[in-house]
Formats: sequence, structure tokens, C-alpha cells
Amino acid sequence: MEIIIATMPLWVAIVMLVVLQRPSQQAGLATLIAAIGSTLLFPVFRLFPGQLLLALVKGLATSLSVFYVLFPSLLLYYLLKSVDGMSLLGRGIARLVPERDLQVLLLVIGFAPFAESVSGFGVGTILVIPLFLALGYSSAQSAILGILGQMAVPWGGLAIGTVLGAEITNLDPSILGSTTALLTAPLPVVYGLVALAVSGGKKSVQRRWPEAIAAGVLLTIGVWGFSWIPGVELAGVLGSTLVMSFLVVWANRKLFHKLFHKAKRKRTVNLVNTARNSSEKTAHDSAEYGITKVSLWQVIAPYGILTAILLISRLVVPLKILLKSHFVISIAAINLNLPLLYNPGFYLLLTALATVTILGTVVHKLQVITIQAWQQFIPGAIALACFLAASQVMQASGMIASLGMAAATLGDKYIWVAPWLAALGGWITGSSTASNALLSQLQQEVSIQSGLPLEWLMGAQNGASAHATMISPARAIIAATAVGWSGAEVFLLRQMGLVVLGAVAVIMSLLVLALP
Repeated sequence: MEIIIATMPLWVAIVMLVVLQRPSQQAGLATLIAAIGSTLLFPVFRLFPGQLLLALVKGLATSLSVFYVLFPSLLLYYLLKSVDGMSLLGRGIARLVPERDLQVLLLVIGFAPFAESVSGFGVGTILVIPLFLALGYSSAQSAILGILGQMAVPWGGLAIGTVLGAEITNLDPSILGSTTALLTAPLPVVYGLVALAVSGGKKSVQRRWPEAIAAGVLLTIGVWGFSWIPGVELAGVLGSTLVMSFLVVWANRKLFHKLFHKAKRKRTVNLVNTARNSSEKTAHDSAEYGITKVSLWQVIAPYGILTAILLISRLVVPLKILLKSHFVISIAAINLNLPLLYNPGFYLLLTALATVTILGTVVHKLQVITIQAWQQFIPGAIALACFLAASQVMQASGMIASLGMAAATLGDKYIWVAPWLAALGGWITGSSTASNALLSQLQQEVSIQSGLPLEWLMGAQNGASAHATMISPARAIIAATAVGWSGAEVFLLRQMGLVVLGAVAVIMSLLVLALP
């Protein structure tokens, strides 16, 4: 009976989003009401008013970190959109990697994991979705492709969730990172093939499946090897850089071959002239429609600035310590620890302000642009706060612990359940870091009682929770907000649900094969 009660809020979320297809704000509110109602109606999960209020405030506190990232990212997007910058950036990517299928692989298996690795908090989704829109993909395609790009979440935010899980269980972070890479090894390839199917259908898969496999394998090898040297914190950054380098070189291999042999110069001149004519036509079209003309470097500059300052803030150790220890909003009672100068939102905000200076002509539109970003931000923010508050209520009342302890009674057979429990934690919280904080001690206790290797259980915990966050209400809301499509989270859950369930099944199968 306890298990049924404990899962009630989850079923409410699933029914509201998937079956009834209600907007995320309504689904989030219904889920929160179900969680609160369970604590009021059933003594086994009873919370006193003060405890309930504390759980709700903790949920809001958790939301602040996401809000701090989400709004500046939307502001940056609307600043670039106001000068047709995203379309210009899309054309720049098209010139760098002319073939559309390879563009998709570059963004999904290369750029999105890189962006997520240097930032975390779903920033990779926010940055890559506008690029797909600029390349001419529909809102639905762009949102799905953006979510698929979250395949490197265990190494997101410089592997903050992986490091936390290792600290809680006294594991070496490099061991946990490499074990996670092994248990999730086939998934980058699978996501790459799915991305091709979403963007171009069966023909794209038939044309570019070798490149999808090569890029996916390269990412897996990269995050596995770099988890050992130089360490798990930089594994995602270096692994995704390896993939981007490979795809750019592969896409331009014929050009490199011609340049190397100093042949067919006439064709190169024609290509340059074609590009120049295209730029002139773009400028003419922009003038015709009243869009301010900007250069490609002005659009690329904000992304370069963002990447550079994120890397500096995380790789320069004295600076990192300084940023994490100053201007920190910390309230232990509600588990709030928000380093204002270290959080990716601060660097997104700096980038947005720098973009105003770089673009120059958007200053007089700044108020309108800010209002547009705020209007798109509010619905998703409300829904996100409701879901995260519901997860905190479930944790404080013992609902999640009850589910975990029931699974732990399975003994050796627990290996069949561990990835699904981890996925549940990731789906509820929308964060692999939060899921690891919630369930790592449970995984350690099961390991002690059953004799199952802790590094493998934690690898499954780390990988399955991360991949389940891809379709969590929180991440789906972020993707829906990024494409400006109210209610898209319902569509995304339905479209991506089977893919993510399949990913968790793969992790489970590999875990079973890895353990005798």
C-alpha cells in the first residue's frame, strides 16, 4: 500500500502530461497538489505544517539555480534574434559543414555535449535549439534534437553530479566516470542515428550512419579515456571537442585534399564568389525586411565569449575558489547554495550584456527584447517550480525512500532494478546531481548488504539518472521554452519517452552482463 501511495504524484504527472496532454503549468500544479495531499491524507507519509512549508521552500530554492540560467539565456537568444543573428549563424554553420546531415551530428554529438559539459543546468539544450531553428528545422524537430544533445549529462557542469556521487560513496571520481561511460557506451551512437531519423528520415540514416557511429564511438572513447586522464571534470569537454574536430575535418576532407595538393584553384575561387554573392543577397534581404545588418563575427562572438569565460572560471583553480566563495546566497535550512558569480547564469548574463555592446544597434530595442524574454520565461518557470517543489515534498515525506527500500529487498536481483530506480530519481528531480544526492547512499547500502560492486551500481545510478533527465518535466519545459512552443513538453514526452526507456534498458542489460 505504501508503494502505491508513494507513486501517486508520479502517476498524476504522467497522466496529466501524456494522457490528458495538459499544459505543463497545470500538470506541475496537479503533481504538487497530489504530493501535498498524500502527506495530509496518509499518516505513513505525514508532514507537519512546518515540515511541509520547508519542503516547498526547498523546491523553490532549487528552482532559483535554473531560473538564474534560463532567463539570461532567453535574453541572449532574443538579442541575437532581433538582428536575425540566429539565421546568420545557421548559414555560418552551413558553410563550415555544408552537408545538413553532418550539421545535425555536429550539433547533437559535438556542440551540445560541449556546451552542457562547460555549463550544465540544461544550458546545452538552450544553446543548441536556436541553431537548429536557424538551420530551418521545425520547432518539433529542433526541440527533439536539442534533447538528444543531452547525452553527456553525467559530465555536464564539469561533471558536478558525477563528482558528488563519488564523494557521497567514497569512490574515485575517475572510476565512476569511466564506469558510467562503459554502461552508456552504445547510447551516443543510438542518439546520433535517432537524430538523423528525426532531421532527415530514413534516407539520412542510410546516407550518414557510418559517420553517426564513428562520432558516437569517438565520444564514448573520449569520455572514458579522459575520465582517467586528465580527469572526469574535463572528460565531456575534451570528448566533445574530439567529435567536433573529426566532423569538421570529415565534412571538408575533399577541400583539405585539394588545398594540400594545390589543385583546382578555379573551383575554390568560384566557391568564394558564391559565398560572397550569398552574403550580399542576405544583406539585401535583411535590408528589405528592415533587419539590422550584422556580421557573422558579431553573432559568433557572444558564444565565443560565453565558452571562454566559462572555461576560465572552471579551469583556473584560484579563480574558481574565489568565485565559489564570494557573493554566495547560502541558507542551510533550505539547502540553498547559489554562488552568484560561479553559476552559469552569471556568465550568460555577462554575455547578454556584452552582446548589447557588440551589436550596438539593439540598445533602443532592449526594453522590448527583455519583455519578450520575460513573457516566454514565466510559464516554464511556474511549471518548473511546481515540479521541483513536488519532488522535495516526496523526499521529505519519505515517499522516495520508501520506493528505494522496497527495491533494496531484492538482493542480487537488485541489478535489474537499480537503473530504473535511478531513472525515476532523475525524472522526478530533472537533475542527475539531485538524483545522485538523493539515491547514492541507498546504492551504497544495497552494495554493502548484497555484495554487489559499488562502482557498477553507482555507474548505473549516474548514467540512468542522467539519461532520464532528458524527458523530465523540468528539461522538457526548458526545451519547450527555448522553441517558444507552449505545451511542447507533452509532445516531447510522447516522442522521446520510448527512446529514453530504451536507453535505461540498455544500461540495465550492460549492468547485468558486467556482473556475474
